[in-house]
Amino acid sequence: MRVKKNGKFHCKPSVDNHRKIREKIKTVVNSSNYGALVKAKKLAPIVRGWRKYHKWCDMSDSRDSLWFMREAANRKFRKEKKVSRYQSNELCNKAFPKVKTKLFGHRMVKGTKSPYDGDLVYWSQRNNGLYDNHTSKALTEQNHSCGYCGMKFIDEERVELHHIDGNHDNWKKDNLMAVHRSCHQQIHSLQVYRQAYWLRELRSRVRRKFHARLWSGGALGNTRHRP
Repeated sequence: MRVKKNGKFHCKPSVDNHRKIREKIKTVVNSSNYGALVKAKKLAPIVRGWRKYHKWCDMSDSRDSLWFMREAANRKFRKEKKVSRYQSNELCNKAFPKVKTKLFGHRMVKGTKSPYDGDLVYWSQRNNGLYDNHTSKALTEQNHSCGYCGMKFIDEERVELHHIDGNHDNWKKDNLMAVHRSCHQQIHSLQVYRQAYWLRELRSRVRRKFHARLWSGGALGNTRHRP
């Protein structure tokens, strides 16, 4: 990476970094334990994560765009008897998802700013750029504060997206809340505790009703018919 004369930040994935992602992709593609569909599902998060990590880099090179790795995976998928050329292309689209990249998108730190200067507002707003889509929108609406504890987000802890109703398929605006990772864990631990509490309470109620019916209709009824 380097800074140009105009002050713009320019970087490319390193050779060592590209070698590691190539090894990860080869491990999945050449595995004989999975079919083409499973391989595509396993490759998608690996490629997406690598591309998101380098979304501010210059990815125009054929090496950095993973074009050769995609073609190798395509040839491997087509070797399966039940996978046609069209299906292989569709699987490759899923295995190598596109991520928007923007050259010179990295924002330089203003002046003499430091993460330890106590300006939580500035660093919380700056960290908003690390997230995209729903998380970024939730951070903006919450004024870069945790929706659970109300504290500002800082570098020490990652921001996570919480589904309020517990349904991870519900991506509506009112159902999403940006929280600290520790707060997210606390929310779910409380939910598990409440579920366990109500389950024990339900079992105890059923047990009490069962014993009440047993003594009223069973045991007492049998004593009445004794000679």
